[in-house]
Amino acid sequence: MESSPPKQSCPPKDPTASPPRRLAGSLFRLLASLKLAVALLVLLAAVLAAATVVESVRGREFAQWYVYRNPWFIGLLALLAVNVFAAALIRFPWKRSQTGFLVAHAGLLVLLAGSIQTFRGGIEGRLAVLEGETADSILLPDRSRITVLWQGPDGARTTRLGFHGGPVSWSEDDVLDFGAADGIGVKVLEYHPHARRQVDWVAAEPGSGVPALKLAVIGSGGVTAGQEWLGGNAFGSETPIEPSRFALLPVSAASMLDDFLDPPGDLPKRGVLSVHHEGEMLRLPVGENLGKKVKLGRSDVRVEIVEYLPNAKPQSGGRFVTASEEPKEPLLEIRVHLADREEPMRQIAFAKKPLLNLDGVHGSRCPVKFWYHHPAVSPAPGAEFLQTPDGKLYARASVDGAYRVRGEVEQGDEIEIGAGFKVALREYLPSARKEISFEPVDTAAGGASLEAAALVETAVAGVTQRTWLQRGDDRFGFARLAAGEGSLLLTFDYEEFPLGFALELVDFRRDYNPGRVGDAGFASVVRLSDETAGADEEQTIAMNRPLSRGKFTFYQSSFQEQPGGKDASVLSVAYDPGRFLKYLGSLMLCAGTFIMFYRKSRLFSQRSVPCDSPSEPSCSR
Repeated sequence: MESSPPKQSCPPKDPTASPPRRLAGSLFRLLASLKLAVALLVLLAAVLAAATVVESVRGREFAQWYVYRNPWFIGLLALLAVNVFAAALIRFPWKRSQTGFLVAHAGLLVLLAGSIQTFRGGIEGRLAVLEGETADSILLPDRSRITVLWQGPDGARTTRLGFHGGPVSWSEDDVLDFGAADGIGVKVLEYHPHARRQVDWVAAEPGSGVPALKLAVIGSGGVTAGQEWLGGNAFGSETPIEPSRFALLPVSAASMLDDFLDPPGDLPKRGVLSVHHEGEMLRLPVGENLGKKVKLGRSDVRVEIVEYLPNAKPQSGGRFVTASEEPKEPLLEIRVHLADREEPMRQIAFAKKPLLNLDGVHGSRCPVKFWYHHPAVSPAPGAEFLQTPDGKLYARASVDGAYRVRGEVEQGDEIEIGAGFKVALREYLPSARKEISFEPVDTAAGGASLEAAALVETAVAGVTQRTWLQRGDDRFGFARLAAGEGSLLLTFDYEEFPLGFALELVDFRRDYNPGRVGDAGFASVVRLSDETAGADEEQTIAMNRPLSRGKFTFYQSSFQEQPGGKDASVLSVAYDPGRFLKYLGSLMLCAGTFIMFYRKSRLFSQRSVPCDSPSEPSCSR
């Protein structure tokens, strides 16, 4: 029988070698040992199993941050690669019979190199684009960016600061200091990856704030159904507290209290306009006074109702037109003729927004105030509060489409709003300012859909200010701060990554999906423009049909319905720098394994040949 190849053994120790060489030899044998390989593989399997559990409980971002993209995990993969390389190197010089072994080990090294490259340099982004719009960059959901726009006497300049906040809220000692550039210092003092907004109101000096109410809706049995702050502004404000709506109207003319407590009844078809001037009120039926100039008391002021718009829609230039004759949004165009002005002052009166006017457009206050009452505007269930110039507060409830006047109210009062509900005035601040903060929300408790928030500190022109920002939010994603002789505009958003080409969403299709539920068959038709490569082509990205361009791959993720009939397509974008190496390493690993099994099976078949003839090689002794 042919003898099997001798087993590989570690090189014998050289007794004449120096201690450093003997130490290096021992370290090399340890790195190449099978025991280390088994220990590393068991450890890697345990880590991957634990990471899977962590990802299911805390989310993918948490597992990416603490495991897959953490330096210690990359180090574990690198140590495994060193073990594989040393195990192959210690058998040098290699023999032909070791081809499969070497190919498999080389494939494993290539696979590990590709995995490390993926974890270190991979990109996972998102692209949302409206029909007819073009995008040339993607958003990185795991990275944030603060943009600082300084507008000062010497012009404007912009600074963009990117950072990775991580998947958990920062501790008190975690402060990200970007330093100072061009005299502007920026720090991130607090960061919550998922945060819920908290709105509080605090007392302010009289005349420096706005009124604020803390309301609580109380149901049957005294159970609080909801609680909310309601802060006023010059045009009035409102807030829903299920199942009711509440409004606050801070009026600038004391006579407007009569419109609130004693509104006109039996309204004509076009309604009644209440005109307030110098403490007096005059009520004008719109139909009878349309196009007329009406003198107000003993003054030289005249009011002219120019136009009645039953369903007003805004147009460019601040003008309005009526969309139909059905009274859905009643509005009056008014001219106020003042003795000290050559041209009349244009004003408007909304039936649904009685305090809305054009004072902000004119840059000055009109001495005449209006309250437009229209029969098509019925009160919504809930309550309304009115603050007079002396700071007193009045209330009326809306029950079954009619007002029930309560009169003056104070902190602690309760008002019946029908259906067994009451609204309690828990707190009343005649002059207040709003303070916004954010508290962290656990993703396991359903807060994964909430955006990140950061407390940003700026220092410029000797002024240090702090403000909360919520990433990507239309209202709280930016803030304008006064600083010295200029102003700062802060924006908190996702960091962007350039594509190197542009994608235009030509059409978003919701194809027919027989046998399926929902919109699983939607697709995006995009026009890809790449000036560098001279490409201008139309492509389709569907749920099962990704688009690859350069180093990026685009997947159809979802869509968002937008006003006006347009749809926004949401694409997931991935870049995997180690993909080629991972594919190549997998093929090499399979090929090496096949070669080893092939050689083993061939050797086994040779040993199984019966020794009928002494001339058979397998029968030789």
